Order: sequence, then structure tokens, then C-alpha cells
Amino acid sequence: MEEITILIIEDEPTINRIVSNYFTKENYKVLSALDGFKGLQLFSKNKVDLVCLDIMMPNINGWDVAKTIRETSNIPIIMMSALSEEEDILKGYSLKVDDYITKPFNPKILVAKVRNLLERISNPDIPNSIPGLLEVKNVKMDLETHRVFINEQEIDLSRTEFVLLEYFLKHQGKICSRNLLLDEVWGMDVYVEDRIVDTYVKKLRKYLGENANYIKTVFGVGYRFEVLD
Repeated sequence: MEEITILIIEDEPTINRIVSNYFTKENYKVLSALDGFKGLQLFSKNKVDLVCLDIMMPNINGWDVAKTIRETSNIPIIMMSALSEEEDILKGYSLKVDDYITKPFNPKILVAKVRNLLERISNPDIPNSIPGLLEVKNVKMDLETHRVFINEQEIDLSRTEFVLLEYFLKHQGKICSRNLLLDEVWGMDVYVEDRIVDTYVKKLRKYLGENANYIKTVFGVGYRFEVLD
């Protein structure tokens, strides 16, 4: 089995060391940096499979690191930050990060998130990698190439955004509770707060634009994807 490399970019030495040790114990190869500049250097010189990224760092902050990585790579990125306001989380997702975990957090949960995300990417039996085409009125998804078109315009989605939209399209008219979406999109073995679903739905509605009403809120329960002629 090919060795998986995790890049930890975190300026707090204790957190960096603890997180690195947890990944090492799980047999991942770990590269670590204490600032954004060093992190980008390591990223450019090594084959990295996933990045765990802090935001508030010296030299180059996490926002700019994520932006730079996304200019050339669609590698999974998980942000780790004490910034927990909704606008900070949304900013992270606007930069196409795949997940956002707020401090303080349990390193075991971070490792579980990483494992789950990497398995979704590599496992050919996971639904989001089955070849085919999903098309609902003005929304078209190519499941083989992971391309999405809304009103004939291609939209760049993160992996989690893609899986959530795919789930909605495959279950049109069905009421999807937040807990159901957490299980089906994020995975039953990974702890994620309920509000993360709402954050992702806001992002999808923004991408849908004039079609945002396709995702309807079922108050007190969750959401329903429904297209009415």
C-alpha cells in the first residue's frame, strides 16, 4: 500500500507536535511546518496527499496558503482554527477547503475526518465516483469527471459540496434531515456539528443562483431538493 503523506501547517508547536504524533501513530507519513511560508515550501517539494492547515500564522496566513494551493491543486485541505464565527467558516469554504474544524478539538476526531475523506476519494465503490450523469433541469453533474454545470456554466465545487449536491439530486423530493445528511455525506464514523450542514447548503444555494429555491428548508427537520415546473 502506498504511503499517505499528511502535511501539518500549524504555528503553535505543542498543537503541531500532538497532531503530528497522532497521525504518525496511525501510520501516516507526516510533514510539519510552523508557518505558512515553510508549509508551501514543503508542499511544493513533496508529494502530499492532504493538508491540515491553521489560519492565524506568521509570514503567510492560512487563507493565503489555501488560496495558493488551490491555484495548482485540488488536494484535500482541512482547516484547523480558533476562528469559529460563521463568516470565517464560510470564507474557508469559499477557498474550496474540504472541512473546517474549530479549536480546541480532539486529535482523534481530526484523524477520523482525514481517514474518512481519503477513503471517499480513493474507494471506487463510494457512490460519488460511479461513472454516470445526473441531470435535473438546470443542474448537471458528471460523476465520472466530477464536473458540475449550472445553467450550462461550469461550477467548481469542493469534494464535500459535490457529494452533498449529488445526494440531493439522487433523492429529489425526499426530506433529508441534518442527521441523515451528516451520515450520508460526512460519514457515520466522523463527528461533525449539525450547523456544518447549514453552512454547506448556503454555499450550494449561492452556486445555484436563481435556482437556489431548488433546495427547500423543512423547518425543524432539514432540507428537501425539489424542482417544480
